[in-house]
Amino acid sequence: MNLKKVLVPVIQAAVTTLLLWWIFHDPSKRAQMVEALGKADPLWLVPGFLCFGLVLVCAAFRWQLLMKVQGIDLPWFRVWQLVMIGMFYNLFLPGGTGGDLVKVFYAVKEAPRRKSAVFLSVVVDRIAGMVALIIVSAAVFLWFRETLMALPIVRAFLVTVAVIFGAFLGLIALAVAVDRFHLASRLPARMPGHAAILEIARAFSVYARDWKVIVASILISMPLNLFIFGTGIFAAFAFKGNPGAAAMTSVIPVVNTISSLPISLAGIGVREKLFAMMLHPLYGTPEDLAVLISITGFALGVLWGLLGGVVNLFYRPSDGSLLTTAGLESEIGTIEHQIEDEERAS
Repeated sequence: MNLKKVLVPVIQAAVTTLLLWWIFHDPSKRAQMVEALGKADPLWLVPGFLCFGLVLVCAAFRWQLLMKVQGIDLPWFRVWQLVMIGMFYNLFLPGGTGGDLVKVFYAVKEAPRRKSAVFLSVVVDRIAGMVALIIVSAAVFLWFRETLMALPIVRAFLVTVAVIFGAFLGLIALAVAVDRFHLASRLPARMPGHAAILEIARAFSVYARDWKVIVASILISMPLNLFIFGTGIFAAFAFKGNPGAAAMTSVIPVVNTISSLPISLAGIGVREKLFAMMLHPLYGTPEDLAVLISITGFALGVLWGLLGGVVNLFYRPSDGSLLTTAGLESEIGTIEHQIEDEERAS
């Protein structure tokens, strides 16, 4: 038995439970939340719901483009179905990449001779999304820097985000060096991030000749991020006394980046506490209202995930096979080993 696979979800569940207790244990705050819900205008949730749908539309276009350059020409609607199915499995599989593994599994069924290409397209898809997030976050910070730097706790959150982004860029730089100087065979097998470095190095090796596609995928990620902002902003607009669009824009990159860390289950608890700890001191938003805004925005994404479950019910791969956990783990493990062998051989 893999102890890590058991221990990590247990710790995440414990952190989630502790944070939710911390947020909701005060009866007076629970009463304030109920009162705010009673005064909410649910019509604002319609554009918020549509904004998150557009996030998935952009994600499908981005992934389709990255697969097409590898010779995998899937129709956009087919790719969108895979994105929706990935959203569904993200609700239940531990970690933020569980849905990606399912997408890889099904995409490989559509292109069985291009297993490595499918996997690498997902790696580059993640990289493009992260690069766009860094660019957008930097722009938001520069615009709101005086407000965000005014409080020590917010400065601490900004440092955390900077460390996350710095670690990501460092990983990218190391992977580029591994590819450029053929260092894969010299990397210690026990080195932290060993598999990730090899995957990214291989991705750069394959996509380097098509740098315009990488740029295009980053550009597609820009409106994707704006629609993520829109989801949170419209979720806030549903409540009286909301902090406004500018305030939400200033905190969303920080909250989304930190809550994406595998600290809790799907970021639940971490996300709500961060909104409360930023919106309240910066803009005077009541903590209970900040928590409600966070939960509402997250719920809009969950609704799309549940719709992905409906898509999953009717989706059938080209070979007619169905997803099994054992098949998923075996398939992904095979692809990862194949990529490592290819990188060492290059």
